[in-house]
Amino acid sequence: MWTHDSLDRLHMDLLAKRIIAVEGDIDDRMGMYVHEAILRLMAVGSPPIKVLITSNGGSVFVGLAIYDLLRTYSGKSTGCIFGFAKSMGVIILQGCDERLCARHSLATIHHVSQREVNLDVLRDEERLTKVREELEADQARLYKILSDRTGRSEEEVRVKCEVGRDLSSEEALEFGLIDKIVHTTLPASSPD
Repeated sequence: MWTHDSLDRLHMDLLAKRIIAVEGDIDDRMGMYVHEAILRLMAVGSPPIKVLITSNGGSVFVGLAIYDLLRTYSGKSTGCIFGFAKSMGVIILQGCDERLCARHSLATIHHVSQREVNLDVLRDEERLTKVREELEADQARLYKILSDRTGRSEEEVRVKCEVGRDLSSEEALEFGLIDKIVHTTLPASSPD
């Protein structure tokens, strides 16, 4: 269950400039931070925002919740990868209206995994089947998002996920994961 943590000083200062920093693991805490940030922005009229992403990925459930928050946000959202966005970090980027990547950053898509599969699950065919079905359902959702945003077929997305390697900004652009490579500073966001 998610618990509410108020935004710290740094994140409040960033939010005042309409910036949301998705950094580190995509977990419950990150989900609550983005949720609170989006609610605060909606309360002031849903201004244009920047979403800065540096993440190794994490929870599919939380990542999809953040993706949905960004897709339903009525203001313009510009996402940018700084350093790296792996797995759910790339999916969150797909939730933004405009998808950018810093010149020397990396993007990674791959098949989902389940961190909490233990020997008990592996020994129980029924439980193992249930885990496999859940992973397949999650993966199908991710294929659809990536296919819709890249303009690639789900088969092309599946093949790219099988490889699961880091893509340079140029490769991410060519595949359609991003719209543009950022060579200079992002324009400043400031309250109107």
